[in-house]
Amino acid sequence: MHVTFTALAPIHHGQFGLSTGNAINFRRFSLVRDGAKIAVPAISGNSLRGILRRLVMRELFDHSGVSRETLPGRPWDRLYAALANGGHLDKEQTALDPVYIRNLREALPPLSVFGAALYSWMLSGRMSVGILWPVCAETVALGLVKGESTMPAEDMIEEISHVRHVDREQQDPTVSGVTPMPTTMETLVTGTMLECEITVGGTDLEAAVISNGLDMLRTIGAKTASGLGVVRVTGQQDATAYLEWLNGGTAEAALRLLAAKLA
Repeated sequence: MHVTFTALAPIHHGQFGLSTGNAINFRRFSLVRDGAKIAVPAISGNSLRGILRRLVMRELFDHSGVSRETLPGRPWDRLYAALANGGHLDKEQTALDPVYIRNLREALPPLSVFGAALYSWMLSGRMSVGILWPVCAETVALGLVKGESTMPAEDMIEEISHVRHVDREQQDPTVSGVTPMPTTMETLVTGTMLECEITVGGTDLEAAVISNGLDMLRTIGAKTASGLGVVRVTGQQDATAYLEWLNGGTAEAALRLLAAKLA
């Protein structure tokens, strides 16, 4: 599935492990072009995968009626953490019956797609998300994208500054410690196009899970609460098969059975 994201607002995706004070650089990936190493701003596939996981799993819980209120305590916490956050291993991995694994994948297609660490064993996901490369001169030259552009990647970067203001009529900054806090971040400019390859090695129903997540996706990157990261998504496939499954009424029983096992 070849997916394109068009920036309808500036996009920020921060660089990790680099201290620049109040300035946050855009994440860059190294490439080799004409025998020279260059750095190109791009968005990691893991970031997009995480956004899609949360969108799909939250919709799954909403449609099934399974929530903290209807499934209180430990069963809910462990179920939600596994599905929406990927879970973790808290003991040595145990061997499971392949029939159980196949049945679990069939009962919960979203879990099959994204996979999870189910506390005592790993269910591998069937989804692979590539890096979101900007359509720019460097990525076009290397054949990483299908679009065309002669603009260098660095020309697509601009700096945006935000300042947190305080209400001095209601609080004294010398007492509260809360003062104006300026930050500067690099962003990809509005209008930038990014391309990504997404593959699902499972069934057509599982591929429809991803398409449904892309249909729901409105923002990528960081600082979306400040208006950044708004995108238009194109290239996803038909999600009808998954929507029919979601409305079929079988998800609640499957989620409750899994919750009981995880608890």
